[in-house]
Amino acid sequence: MARIAADVTWLVGRTPLVELARVSPPGGRIVGKLDAFCPSGSNKDRAALGMIRHAERCGFLRSGGTIVECSSGDLGIALATIGRRLGYRVVLTMPENVGLQRRNMLLALGAEVILSPLAEGMRGAMVRAETLAKQTPGALCLQAFTNRANARIHAETTAREIWEDTDGQVALVVAPVGTGGTAAGCIAFFRDLGVAVAGVQPVNSAVLTGGAAGAHDIPGIGAGFVPEILIPSELAHIVDVSDAQAVAGSRALARQESLLLGPASGAVLHAAVALAVRPEYLGKLVVAVLPDSGDRHLDHPILQQVN
Repeated sequence: MARIAADVTWLVGRTPLVELARVSPPGGRIVGKLDAFCPSGSNKDRAALGMIRHAERCGFLRSGGTIVECSSGDLGIALATIGRRLGYRVVLTMPENVGLQRRNMLLALGAEVILSPLAEGMRGAMVRAETLAKQTPGALCLQAFTNRANARIHAETTAREIWEDTDGQVALVVAPVGTGGTAAGCIAFFRDLGVAVAGVQPVNSAVLTGGAAGAHDIPGIGAGFVPEILIPSELAHIVDVSDAQAVAGSRALARQESLLLGPASGAVLHAAVALAVRPEYLGKLVVAVLPDSGDRHLDHPILQQVN
């Protein structure tokens, strides 16, 4: 029987699990969920598709409409990939210091890029997106940090896939916290199944545990505020990871497991290793959600040569 996807959106999800035997600690067992294998190279494809389909069902987004969003990262690439294939105009706002490589990638996918003053930061870009959406007929801001459809799609896909593919043997899921969708979705699905969910945040911007927002170099996690769709107290653990630890995790995945993944994946691996040796998880199955590809971080330390 032929197995041909109707279009790229059909390739979102159903990402594989792989044993990470070489980077697992003694007595621990870590399995990676390779969400970098989604079409645009990150788990944000799930959020993009879930939020767009929800908006369509509710009548918020109609044929020929416009998606306006503030994103300079993987969500923007996912929206450009999924949104354009579904026939929408995609307009992305971002601070003017976003790298030329990232902007060119978005333009190549057919998105429109609007830059905002650097001094206004991401919040300035968010305000610009909201203003553009109000001024553009048929436009919608999906607002991933507050959109419940973001969490819902991860409960329906990410978490369910982990449960089914491990035959219900998973004891702990370690998830990155960016928009909060992956962690919130996993919490919702696993709440009554006895599976713990841990969140990962940058140590320099530990807002989930009451710390102050700060600069860090782990793209994909640590937005600097608590996402509205996530309740931090519902996480069994919150692990702080430094920039250097995220880089070390990414390099370990590349050199020991032949997986070229991004800094957020390195951060999740570091957290999973730290948790896998705890008495309650030792010898049990720990699933690390590895959300990003490494090939789009050419200027990041994870891909810089070291002697």
